[in-house]
Amino acid sequence: MADRLESQRPSRFDFGPAARRYDLWYQTPDGQAHDRVQKADVRRLLGEPTASEQLLDVGCGTGHWSGFFADMGYRVTGVDISTEMIEVARAAVPSGSFQVADAHRLPFKDASFDVVASMATLEFCLDAQAAIKEMVRCAKPGGTMLIGTLNGLAELNRRRLAAGQQPYASARMFEPDTLQKLLSPWGRVHMAASPVETAEGESPPRPGALHRPGGPFLVAKVDL
Repeated sequence: MADRLESQRPSRFDFGPAARRYDLWYQTPDGQAHDRVQKADVRRLLGEPTASEQLLDVGCGTGHWSGFFADMGYRVTGVDISTEMIEVARAAVPSGSFQVADAHRLPFKDASFDVVASMATLEFCLDAQAAIKEMVRCAKPGGTMLIGTLNGLAELNRRRLAAGQQPYASARMFEPDTLQKLLSPWGRVHMAASPVETAEGESPPRPGALHRPGGPFLVAKVDL
C-alpha cells in the first residue's frame, strides 16, 4: 500500500503551503550570496542566448529562475506541480507563460524548446530518470538541458540532512559522480558547483577534492 500511495504523489515534498514566503530567503545575506554564485555558474555554462530562443523551466516554483532566464533574453515557459507556486510565478514574471504540470509528464510536443532547464527540482522528483527523459523529449535536437540540484557532497547540505531540515530532508540529493552518470547517456556533460562563503559556514573544498565540485549547488549543462 505504501509503495502505491508514493507512486501517486507527484513530488517528494509539497512546496505549495510555502509559496508566498518561499523567496524570502533570497532577501537574506546568505540567500543573496548563494544566488550570486549559482547564477554566475549558470551564465558561465549556458552562455548568452541567440534571439528568440525558447526555454522551458521545469519545476519553476515561484519563477525565481524563470525571471533570471527571461532577463538573459530567453522566451520562458514555466511549469510546476504546485498551483500556488504557479500563481506566484505568473505575478513575478509577466513576460513568461506558466501552467501547472507534472515533470514526469510534460504537456508539450517533442522538440519544442531550445533549452530545457530544471533548477532545484530533480532532487524532489519521485523518478528522476523519467523526468530527465521527458525534458530531453521536449528539447530540440542539438539543444541544451540545464540541471541545477543540491550537491550531496557539500558540507552545508550534509548538515541540513543531519538536522532533518525541510525541504532538504525530503530530497534525494545527488553527488557529482551520480549526476554525471545520470546525465551522460544524453550528451556531453559540463558541471560546476562553486563554493559559497556565507554566514552558514560553507567553505571551499579541500585541495585534494578540487576535481569534484564541492559547492552546495550543482549546475550541469548537457549538450544534447
